Amino acid sequence: MKIKILRPAALLTLLIFAAFIISCSSSKHVKTSSSSAKKWTYFRILPDADDDPIFVKLQDELHIDPKMERYTIVVDMRSKTPGDQYILFGDETNPLRFGWNQLSEQVRNGLLNWTGNSKENLQ
Repeated sequence: MKIKILRPAALLTLLIFAAFIISCSSSKHVKTSSSSAKKWTYFRILPDADDDPIFVKLQDELHIDPKMERYTIVVDMRSKTPGDQYILFGDETNPLRFGWNQLSEQVRNGLLNWTGNSKENLQ
């Protein structure tokens, strides 16, 4: 019986493929229930303007012009004091800060109730 030994290039390709398969299968993907996402008080959303009309209305209320297709927002509702509740809009390194009360009730409820994949709990 003769045993074949793989060539170094074939062995390397096989090892890379195996590592890729293992890393893909072990990647952490947490599915969040929509009911728990609605209870978050400190979260980030990476919205696309096409995701929901609420993200266009948000820009209207904050007087963002020209409109952005994709952006980052962070909502911080952890404080019980309304004056300390805020939203950060834009680039994470230098965002614009707005008071939560500057937004209409419709937009505030839309952000709190958003359950899309682009919503991430920061607590």
